[in-house]
Amino acid sequence: MAIDDTDLRIRDQLSEHGVRDTAQRRAVVDEAVRRRGRFTANDIVAELAPHGVGRATVFRTVDLLAELGILARLHSDSHHAYTVCGTEHHHHLICEGCDTVEEIVSDSAEKLVTRIAEDAGFQPREHLLEIVGLCRACQAAAQGGR
Repeated sequence: MAIDDTDLRIRDQLSEHGVRDTAQRRAVVDEAVRRRGRFTANDIVAELAPHGVGRATVFRTVDLLAELGILARLHSDSHHAYTVCGTEHHHHLICEGCDTVEEIVSDSAEKLVTRIAEDAGFQPREHLLEIVGLCRACQAAAQGGR
């Protein structure tokens, strides 16, 4: 999905939930979409503070976007990182080298999660899967640097 499409989808979702489209909120959304990987609210504060967007506005907007499912909180990151997500159920590949976050949809992962739960006699309500490591580009860079 292109950045412009993602930005329009997010603005539509906010409008559907009755959220006002303010210049400062739009700046936070635009910055989140521009990042295309994992980021923290503090990263956005650092980028937008020189443009007059306050810390409280950024944190409130990030919380709102996460509550609406527009952002996903990455649980494998101790710094409360987020990423912009699509609307279908998916999992994340998170690169420690470049902070890229790739959404993956995997039938085999879904089947494995179901089997693990069933084997344990557990009825799952929801699940998440985050795989942290190095993307191809960072692997190649690390091997080339040796």
